[in-house]
Amino acid sequence: MRKASFEKVIPPKGSSFKVFYSKAPFLPYGGRWHFHPEYEIVYLPSGKGKRFIGTKISRFEDGDLILLGPNIPHNCFNVGFESEVYEEYVIQFKGEDIKEASKFFTEFEDIQELLVNSNAGLTLTSKDKHDIGEIIKSMIGLSPLEKLLQLFRVLQKLANTSYESLEVKQFLTLSVNHTERVRDIYKIIQENYQTAISTRQVAQQIGMTESSFCRFFLKSTGKTFKQALTEIRIQNACNLLVNTDATITSIAFDCGFNSLSLFNRLFKRVIEDTPNKYRQKYVNHLQVSFPKTA
Repeated sequence: MRKASFEKVIPPKGSSFKVFYSKAPFLPYGGRWHFHPEYEIVYLPSGKGKRFIGTKISRFEDGDLILLGPNIPHNCFNVGFESEVYEEYVIQFKGEDIKEASKFFTEFEDIQELLVNSNAGLTLTSKDKHDIGEIIKSMIGLSPLEKLLQLFRVLQKLANTSYESLEVKQFLTLSVNHTERVRDIYKIIQENYQTAISTRQVAQQIGMTESSFCRFFLKSTGKTFKQALTEIRIQNACNLLVNTDATITSIAFDCGFNSLSLFNRLFKRVIEDTPNKYRQKYVNHLQVSFPKTA
């Protein structure tokens, strides 16, 4: 199996999780094989195709609604879509706080069981998936608190409807045992991406030599530190492009690039479009959310 890349999920400002909508032709994600420690809900309103999750390839018809647990490797779903029209709604969230809440609030017990079962991936088998999908669709454009309340509704309904296990496994060959350290590294990057942060500085902060840090990071994430830093900068730039009217030049420098030409070149390499065209596509297709993630 080819090596998956660690994806850093960055929620928008004021939110603890990420919700977004995509449709063709505005699909900046490509066919990346990736994993992340967040849970992921994907709703495809209609259509058919193949799912590439873990070691399994399976088919879906007339839409799909799945819940993936942490660190399950998967392709972006548009890779196997076979219909003329493609659109998806995606929610990515951390489950630790919900699991903790179940210790104090019995109301969360069913959701806690759902999250445990999702460690092998779940797909809904009933027509309820479209009713739940309508709730997911309604989350686009809501305030952060309203989105959170709707997320609880979605999870509650998922927990109380019929589903089947996808029987896939978490990806254990990418040093997932070191996920916390990788998270710490990405936290340092996120807090310092606007500066000229170096591998030596990060290595010192986590108590490793520079050479050991570089080997560890590449083995654990499938990418170099420089690649990860660039992708985080581009990811934040995309958020600014779709959520503000700041100039492209100011966004470039605000995100840690020391020249506009360098920003444009790297943006095109990661997103496969120019910053200006990316912003215009967002306006034209009413996309809510963000870029290719790292």
